Amino acid sequence: MANSPPIIRELSENVIHKIAAGEVVERPVSVVKELLENSLDAQSDRIELNVEQGGMKTIEVIDNGHGIEANQLPLALKRHATSKILQAEDLFALTTLGFRGEALPAIASVSHFILESATENSQPVGYVWEINQSEPPHLKETARTQGTRIRVGDLFCTTPARRKFLKRPETEWSHISDLVTALALSRLDVSWRVTHNGKVFMDSPATSDPKERILDLFGREAMENLFAVERQVAEVGIWGLIGHPNFSRRSNRQMFVYVNGRYVQDRLINHGIVQGYRSLLMTGQYPMVLLHLNLAPELVDVNVHPTKREVKFSNGNAIHHLISETIAQALAQAPWQQSVQDNVPQDFDNRFSKESFSGGMPTSHPTQASQNFMQGTLNGTLDPSARIQGALRDYYSQHLPAAVNQGPVQVKMGSFGFSSLRLIGQFNLTYLVCEQDGALVLIDQHAAHERIGFEQLKKSFSENGLPRQRLLTPLTLEFSPNESEKLRGRLKELDLYGIEIDDFGGNTFALKAHPTLLNKCDWIKLLRDMVDHIESPQETQELSAHIDHVLATMACHRQIRAGDRLSVEEMRELLVHLEGTPRSYHCPHGRPVMVEIADREIEKWFKRIL
Repeated sequence: MANSPPIIRELSENVIHKIAAGEVVERPVSVVKELLENSLDAQSDRIELNVEQGGMKTIEVIDNGHGIEANQLPLALKRHATSKILQAEDLFALTTLGFRGEALPAIASVSHFILESATENSQPVGYVWEINQSEPPHLKETARTQGTRIRVGDLFCTTPARRKFLKRPETEWSHISDLVTALALSRLDVSWRVTHNGKVFMDSPATSDPKERILDLFGREAMENLFAVERQVAEVGIWGLIGHPNFSRRSNRQMFVYVNGRYVQDRLINHGIVQGYRSLLMTGQYPMVLLHLNLAPELVDVNVHPTKREVKFSNGNAIHHLISETIAQALAQAPWQQSVQDNVPQDFDNRFSKESFSGGMPTSHPTQASQNFMQGTLNGTLDPSARIQGALRDYYSQHLPAAVNQGPVQVKMGSFGFSSLRLIGQFNLTYLVCEQDGALVLIDQHAAHERIGFEQLKKSFSENGLPRQRLLTPLTLEFSPNESEKLRGRLKELDLYGIEIDDFGGNTFALKAHPTLLNKCDWIKLLRDMVDHIESPQETQELSAHIDHVLATMACHRQIRAGDRLSVEEMRELLVHLEGTPRSYHCPHGRPVMVEIADREIEKWFKRIL
């Protein structure tokens, strides 16, 4: 007897809410994000967040926004009920952080939920709508001023299996603190008060001075290691703060990115930022960055992720390239660097047109709403969020170290001429020991020579290709069968880098020519490293970044290495070449070239001072 086909049934409203909660509410920080964004959309300028046990016990948000009318409170808890959009076209001209109407009913379905609110007309009387899962919700009056208070208790009480997947309260709180910090950095016009387990984490009044907020949240060291960047290309504006490469971290928790004022954690943008720091950061290190990306709403879709954490651009490759090249150009002109204005491509802006970003989405006739949005965003006339962004942008360009496109930089923060150092000697056959102005300077000889070689290779490759030196007698090289197969498929690409190899069959090859700059190196090891990188570039890696990585690999195999004994003349020559080299404070892989130790620190070691 054949089995009967399964019966299709319509899910109950309760199950639907819990499925939606699984998409929208991943962990306590998801709840905090949705509630705080609602408060910002309500034009609040004072927000209080109180959290207990990392949000697993209690999350409470209190604001002074426009509030919700009494008869609207039950509707606010219905799925896909929202005041922020009316029709499908509104999704492509969004000016609010929330819009789908899923968050509140999803949160209420997995918690003990209390919503109380008062409007300008109803205060001092407000209304409370409570959902505790054990009895029907009911509306009652309460005394309160204008604004809204939402309390989420015992999160995931109706889905205990979900609660088991949460981390320790301290871990969940760290995610919440990162989010609140990101929102506070973007919305200076809002006064923020945040507590965890009764202890104040943030009490930051509204301000028009970004410096006050940054100092408040990160301290003076962070402020002194940030400088401004700004660029407008076609319909895309980029502005904000980027940090000194040495002020990097082992996680990306201090990379704050905003798209049209919306805080996002987007992999494409984050990768573009890191690519902008290429050859200045070690693998696994991330810079401190506060980056705002403003563009027409029709060029970005914020509706691709349930929690709106990621966005999708109509032409992601163009956005990625614009971000990475803007940051790379800004870093080349940073206050701690020599000015390399002549190395900036003159057609940089011209390579990005309106069509570069439009992709397959119609942008030739943008809606009036999107035109107003762009004008408001760029001129600071749309809403408080846009106005404060405009104030931030103006402040960064006026009061912080020189931003991009302001001409050659004269200030050198902590920099000096390498050739003017007084050479003391060589330590451990690895470090040059020097002195200047009462400070001890240690220079990694391999990292220094690596940076010099990389910049020489890069300059030569970009101008006329790498000049090559032909060998009178070809050098025979033997590889394993697996390595030989890889190498055989990359011979033409290696030739572009000045490495000419003949395939003798089997596992034998002959090196006939190599770049002039690479006179002495372990050719078998170099070719293995190059082929491994060429064979597996990252998916979003641009051609320029790919070339940089290959050239950095080649530069790493030049002759001066740790353990090589150098003469005084060779050490002085290295310092002279290093002084005229761009980005001379880091090797191409991001390791520091030099460390400066102030005499005061040394005196502390010997207890001469306390």
